[in-house]
Amino acid sequence: MFWRKKKDLTEILLDRSVEYIKRSQAALDMSVLKNARFLDSLIEALKNDPEPSVRMNSCFAMGELKMRRSKKPLLRALKEDGSEWVRGFAASALANLDIDHDEIEAVLIEVLDSDRDEGARQHFAHSLGVLGSQTAGPVLTSILQNDLSAKVRADAAEALGLIRFQDGYDVIAGAAENDINGDVRRQSLIAKRKLDLDR
Repeated sequence: MFWRKKKDLTEILLDRSVEYIKRSQAALDMSVLKNARFLDSLIEALKNDPEPSVRMNSCFAMGELKMRRSKKPLLRALKEDGSEWVRGFAASALANLDIDHDEIEAVLIEVLDSDRDEGARQHFAHSLGVLGSQTAGPVLTSILQNDLSAKVRADAAEALGLIRFQDGYDVIAGAAENDINGDVRRQSLIAKRKLDLDR
C-alpha cells in the first residue's frame, strides 16, 4: 500500500493533464515522505514543468531530501529559471544539501549582487546566512546599507546576524536605529544583539 502511494505521487507530479495545484501538492507530499526514489521525478519536474509553483515545490522537496545529486539541477534553476520564486527556493534548497558549500556561496553572492527580483534576492540573502558565509559579509552589509527593498534589507540584516559578521557592526547598529522600515530595524537589532554577545 505504501509503495502504491509513492507511485501515485510520481504519476501525479509528472502528468501534465493533472491540474497544476495537484502536481504542486504532490511535490510537497514528496518532501514529507523524504524517499530517495522521488529524486528523479522531482528533477524532471523542476526542469520541464511549465508551472512555477510545481518547480518551486520540487526545489523545496529536493532540499528536504538533502541528496548531493540535486546540486546540479538546483544550480541550473538558481541561475536560469524565469521565476524569481523558483530561483529563490532553489537557493534555499541548495543551502540544505549535504555538500561542500563553497561553490554555492560564490554563486549566491554573484546572483545576490546581480538579480533584480526582490523575492529571489530575499532567499539568496537568507540562504547565505544559513550557510554561515563570512565571505558574503561585505555584500550583505552593502545591501543592508543601500538596497531600495526593505524586504531584502531585512533579510540581509538577519543573515549578518546569523554569520556574526563583526566587520558590519557599525552598519548593523546604524540600521537598528535609523532605517526607515520597522522590520529592517527589528532584524538589525536582533543581529546587533548577536554580535554584542561575541564582542
